[in-house]
Amino acid sequence: MGEAKKVNSPVALIMAGGSGTRFWPLSQKNLPKQYLRFSGEKSLIQQTVERIRTLCKTEDIYISSSGTQKSLLQEHLPDISNLILEPTPKNTAACLMLSAATLLKRGYAPSTPMMVFPADHAIGNSAHFVELLKKAVSFASSQNSLVTLGIIPTSPHTGYGYIESGELIQADVLTVKRFTEKPEQKTAEAFLKQGGYFWNSGIFIWTLGSIAAAFDSFLSESWKRILDCDSEATLKEVFNSLPSLPIDTAVMERAKNVFVLPAGDLQWSDLGSWSALFELKTQNAKENVFLSGNVKQMDASGCLVQVSSGLNVALIGTEDLVVIEHNGNLLIAKKSLDQKVKDISQQFEA
Repeated sequence: MGEAKKVNSPVALIMAGGSGTRFWPLSQKNLPKQYLRFSGEKSLIQQTVERIRTLCKTEDIYISSSGTQKSLLQEHLPDISNLILEPTPKNTAACLMLSAATLLKRGYAPSTPMMVFPADHAIGNSAHFVELLKKAVSFASSQNSLVTLGIIPTSPHTGYGYIESGELIQADVLTVKRFTEKPEQKTAEAFLKQGGYFWNSGIFIWTLGSIAAAFDSFLSESWKRILDCDSEATLKEVFNSLPSLPIDTAVMERAKNVFVLPAGDLQWSDLGSWSALFELKTQNAKENVFLSGNVKQMDASGCLVQVSSGLNVALIGTEDLVVIEHNGNLLIAKKSLDQKVKDISQQFEA
């Protein structure tokens, strides 16, 4: 490993390897969700980078993705040169092992704070987000701990993982009892009623030394093989043999030094579905959201419409529909069933 660098500022890793097919037909294999621009805004990955620029130098921002997305990354983030390209998608545990090993080999000290972000989330309250991260970095650095941001649930949502919190350690920092993957409806309702549960944001803060120690404890063989890689050919061979595991089950559920920091009024969404985008755009469930296109309506309510072509769209008496047209593909779905968009989009690829 190289000479240790300064550690007075954190390093950021943005995970951008997902395919985001739940936003079909707008997102597809050649344009995953993180590169989408909704209503003419910056793309989701551009927004993610902008949020953390006050915490990190550009030279300390890293993007982890697949080699197939390299040109997209260069187009959307021309000033970010630190690309960690995975030979093949292997879920977040492998992604983070490769990323942590890369940073250590580049000379970052084990005491360097590391912040991990999904590339495709929406956060409305950026100022509060930055303050939360500062607090999380301080705690993770002083306690050699693994910290995650917990989103206060507003509904019994079954599309999110849940974190059960334990005792209060210090102001707003709690121990973690357990992680639960996307629960059934009744379980989610029980969590909400009981209290003390948070949605899993997928945002993590730790030091390089803390996560390296966790990998050494729970994924020892894989971690050592990643550290020993000295060429692209070796990395490809090793990476292909790694288990495909999320970091939550591989490390966070097993480690004892895991804490959750409640996120408060973050105005967060993982944008995991078209209905999540609808909720982001309006607080009124009866309102219609027309993102683009020439759309007219009579007695329609709760509908989301985006049309990329010059097609005219008329809605009469419709309720809670998603209508998306892009490049000759048309999706019409009930908002309540939009978690199935990923499944049906795969039928067009068969």
